[in-house]
Amino acid sequence: MQPIHHSTLSLGNQAYQELKRIILERQIPPGGKLNEGDLAKALGISRTPIREAINRLEKEGLVKIIPQRGAFVVQFTEKDIYELFLIRENLEGLAAYLATSKMSEKDLAKLESSVEGFSEPFEEKEIRRYAREDFKFHQAVVQFSEAQRLISLISTLHDYIRIFRLTTIGVSGRMKTSLDEHRELLQAFRERRPEGAEQRMREHIRHVRDGVMENIAFFMKDEGRELLQMKEEEK
Repeated sequence: MQPIHHSTLSLGNQAYQELKRIILERQIPPGGKLNEGDLAKALGISRTPIREAINRLEKEGLVKIIPQRGAFVVQFTEKDIYELFLIRENLEGLAAYLATSKMSEKDLAKLESSVEGFSEPFEEKEIRRYAREDFKFHQAVVQFSEAQRLISLISTLHDYIRIFRLTTIGVSGRMKTSLDEHRELLQAFRERRPEGAEQRMREHIRHVRDGVMENIAFFMKDEGRELLQMKEEEK
């Protein structure tokens, strides 16, 4: 976490962006407590913009505020995660369908460049770099749909899913499989096959979902204990 420097953005907006970043990158794990004093000190600002940022993140569903206890990064259940991927499968499938007929050659080249980013020799430990390339690809496809409400809905979904997406990318063999899936999807785009693109996107997201669900114990292990303990004390 880096101190906030002078910017045209308000301190509240800067604090919001920084807190959201560290939550999505799991620098503070699900269930972890957000200490206003520590965060204010780390960012070099007062507690007021930190409090504003936390309240904003609560409205977005990334933070849970428990009276007299504090603010915690949201802890997703298995049911939550399954539902998020079910929604994502349908929305991104639609985005792929719509984008297929609207992509220019320049757009296709952008997607191909992103896929080449997957193709570079990765070591299994290079999870974050892989995740960035994956996100760029999916974000581009969604943008190419040119459906603004759909883009907004999927953007919110991506925020939730990025919290636990990293848990399965490093699973042996998953990166190679995902690369093949992205290449098949790119081929459907190039051949201007909307139904094929939608099907490939849905299949890809189902495979990602299955990987997350299979490794859910790893995701939740040793995370959220403080929040769970607080809940038990309230009973």
